[in-house]
Amino acid sequence: MKALLPLVLGLLCSLPASAHSEVTPFPKVVQGGVPLAGLTSTDPHGLVVYRMVVPAGTSRLTVTTNGGAGSLELYLRKNVHPSYNGEDADFRSRFPGTRQRLQVDEPEAGVWYIGIQGSQNGFSGVQMVAVTKQDKGAPPVVTLTPPPGIYSGGTTCSLKAKGATVRYTLDGNDPDVSSPVAPASLSIISDTTVKARAFTPSGAAGPVIEGFYQIHTNGEVRDLDSLGVVHHLGSEKGGRHLFRVAVGAGEKLTVLAEGGKGTSTISVRQGSIPPTGKPAKGDTSFIRGTTRVVIPETTAGDYYIAVDASTAYSGRTVMAYVAGDGADLMPWGAVLDPYVSVETFDPVSCEVQEGMIDAGERRILRYTTEIRNVGGLDMVMPDPEGNPFFEFQECHGHYHFKGFASSRLLDMEGNELRVGRKVSFCLLDTIRWDRASATHQRYTCSAQGIQAGWGDVYDSGLPGQWIEIGDLPAGNYQLEIVVNPDGILAETNYDNNRVVVPVTIPADE
Repeated sequence: MKALLPLVLGLLCSLPASAHSEVTPFPKVVQGGVPLAGLTSTDPHGLVVYRMVVPAGTSRLTVTTNGGAGSLELYLRKNVHPSYNGEDADFRSRFPGTRQRLQVDEPEAGVWYIGIQGSQNGFSGVQMVAVTKQDKGAPPVVTLTPPPGIYSGGTTCSLKAKGATVRYTLDGNDPDVSSPVAPASLSIISDTTVKARAFTPSGAAGPVIEGFYQIHTNGEVRDLDSLGVVHHLGSEKGGRHLFRVAVGAGEKLTVLAEGGKGTSTISVRQGSIPPTGKPAKGDTSFIRGTTRVVIPETTAGDYYIAVDASTAYSGRTVMAYVAGDGADLMPWGAVLDPYVSVETFDPVSCEVQEGMIDAGERRILRYTTEIRNVGGLDMVMPDPEGNPFFEFQECHGHYHFKGFASSRLLDMEGNELRVGRKVSFCLLDTIRWDRASATHQRYTCSAQGIQAGWGDVYDSGLPGQWIEIGDLPAGNYQLEIVVNPDGILAETNYDNNRVVVPVTIPADE
């Protein structure tokens, strides 16, 4: 059985010198001119960040949102994630409703971040598109449709760039003028890394675009060890992904499919693969839903999950978890979004005073931490006053729980190279990721905890969200995040407390 390989997804190109260099993976990628549809946030103030590469020779960058229902705010920032409420954004749009527009004339080439934050009661069904207008004669950027991901049975990819010839390779080398011209459609039936580049009639070359397509055969059943999560699923219409999870008796099994473009359904059956289509009237042998299926009381053994493509879809995340009779913490790897930054820290800053880093210029790997409570009950923290597991942070003015999470940078063999110093956190409700959970925030830094179906998010721009990497050479590494590493907090399941993602540290510009 083929392993579920980590998906390294990124748009790679030559960037000018800047404060941040790109690092893979970054799952929420925007391709210029390709709309992202169906964007939804049930958290009224939840911030989702997307990343795009603006190529050299761009005369105008325009980002718009429209359609759907609700209200949102749109942010745009060069090199760095915009933070909550867009206070540090380079550009922002805050009109009522979902119709927002940002325009940047002569934008600096490189990585830009797009932030969409819900306001009032959140938003649903919104479309977002980012368009770059090139200077006359400038080489355009190739778009890959459908985007890279994990596909069932294969997929057909188109490589397009307006007004230019697209050349591509499948052997890992960057395309040049001698590489083959991309066909109208490229059939992908096995694991394939596609690299593409646009060439103008004058011979100017655009940036190299890279995408990894992982292909699983139709009918192949893949195990979700300790239940688990699979990101970047895609399929052509009629395709099917199959998974198997082992659960105990009397548990509550929930299967979710979220994000991406297109439509799919979930079917769950105990002991055997679910049939296709809707259950016949009176057939209770399997349960079918669009985005969520719940088995309230399981029978011990294997449950089979089928994700069927009602239309072609891409960018979907499938998650299966058991909500036991207690809290269950789980790091969410899809949001790590690491990037390299060189920053100078003042000796009197909170970061230095609290021992998270030394003063002076430091080269760091920043990342976002999101911890979800996938259990059936809230994680309720005790009174921190006089509790040895808490420490009062003078700079922040509140208590942090010590040893809540740890981070390490490993080599590809799993050897430890660097360790993050931030281990204490204030636990609170930041995002409501499960629509079936309580609708209102309950826990704050004053009364700490995480509700069932909620998560605590520490954005990459916050203090301590880094590992100092110093003079570590460019290359491929692994970023590891472990929640509750010492098992101090009582959980129903400790097997899902660790996540590891591959990262590529680039050469200094």
